[in-house]
Amino acid sequence: MQDKLDLNPDERAVLDWIDSRADHMIDTVKAWSAINSGSRNADGLERMRACLEDAFGELGGEISAIDLPPTTIVDPDGTVREQAFTPSFHCRLRPQAPIRIVMTGHHDTVFPADSHFQSTELWDADTLNGPGVADMKGGILVMLHGLLGLERSPWKDEIGVDVLISPDEEIGSLGSGPILADLGAGADIGMTYEPALADGSLAGARKGSGNWSLKVSGRAAHAGREHHLG
Repeated sequence: MQDKLDLNPDERAVLDWIDSRADHMIDTVKAWSAINSGSRNADGLERMRACLEDAFGELGGEISAIDLPPTTIVDPDGTVREQAFTPSFHCRLRPQAPIRIVMTGHHDTVFPADSHFQSTELWDADTLNGPGVADMKGGILVMLHGLLGLERSPWKDEIGVDVLISPDEEIGSLGSGPILADLGAGADIGMTYEPALADGSLAGARKGSGNWSLKVSGRAAHAGREHHLG
């Protein structure tokens, strides 16, 4: 059983303000979910990044687009080609503040432009289902409103923030990975805003992944009876 958290008037005022934005947040996540921003849908990703620029503009920080270097990928048919990426979204607040926080996220989803899953629906009074609603367009809105709450607190001047929202997380962060590492190296705290675990607890660490592509050419043959033909 959790102990009751006592809030001072400043803290309560911040939370009350965030509560007042509930309808706005729901309407916004519905609108964002309707934008297909699959990892390889460049047009949709740029539409979504424009929405982020508009939404985070309320913070009054320095907003920029960070170009990502291309990478080399191997298609299923063995073709080796260059994979380009759309820019990451970056917002910076108080770069000279003594405490530095990096908040990360991504605006791409796993749903391609031709996916059948393109719209939201209410499953019940408290559950909205739609592409990217939780992972992580809703998470980006939680991040934003946490920062808007910070801007209304007496501690804001002590805390500087970098927000990086990348377009390639669902395909391995091959373009944004070096940018994330660079920002993280200069931060006191790093947080990302994907969903919590099913019981509401937060993940303090995640496993990594490594990816390799091996291109093989040859002649197919039965491995058991006619392997000498291939």
